[in-house]
Amino acid sequence: MFDSVSIVFVTLWVLVVGLFSYAAYWAFIIRKALVTGLYRKQALWAGTMGLYFVSLSTFLSIALSFNLTTLLVNILGGLLISSGFIVLFAWIDSTVRVARRSDPLLRDTLRWSRLRYFIGFVTVFGAISALLTSINSGFALVAPFGGALLFGAIALLISARRSRDTTLRRHLKWMGLAIAMLWLASQLTGILFRIFPAGSLASEAITYSLVAVGGFCLYRSARSLVPLGHLSLPDVSPA
Repeated sequence: MFDSVSIVFVTLWVLVVGLFSYAAYWAFIIRKALVTGLYRKQALWAGTMGLYFVSLSTFLSIALSFNLTTLLVNILGGLLISSGFIVLFAWIDSTVRVARRSDPLLRDTLRWSRLRYFIGFVTVFGAISALLTSINSGFALVAPFGGALLFGAIALLISARRSRDTTLRRHLKWMGLAIAMLWLASQLTGILFRIFPAGSLASEAITYSLVAVGGFCLYRSARSLVPLGHLSLPDVSPA
């Protein structure tokens, strides 16, 4: 029988996976109906990141719940987490540069055109460090996503205010909020670990709630790419 903590943990995990899965589903469905290449690219990114977080959440939940600490599990966890560093940065970098082109004044938000090289270097270094830490000490000790997410979220939210494209503006706003929630959740993990006992209900509830909000924001960022009231979805009925 499951205890109350396990039931709440599973419920939160299902909520998180469900939200990211739904976000990915809508992103890929919307992409088929979009005409503009820019919007199709952003929908593809949103769907890809939704699938990534489904995979990451599933792996972490299973591995931590069953205390899987073999070398193979640590290598798999390290590859999954470290690849996230790279993919997240690529997603943010691509979107910030798109946002700049939609600004009538072409303003360089947070001097991203220069800062991106430094953040990219730090991200690659962090990814390598995460992989080595996971192999040597276990994936549970890998440092959370850091400054790239924070700067990316700020840059996207600022860019959203500057964009002249109303559709892209909504997309950037929700995407920035999604990344901000994911960054906050990753940072709180270590803090809550020092405050609450390992695996405590309060710690899991706070962390998973923030991740769930991030999943909802990702879903909204995908849906905001088109006015859904006028969207004709592809026919998926059987022939």
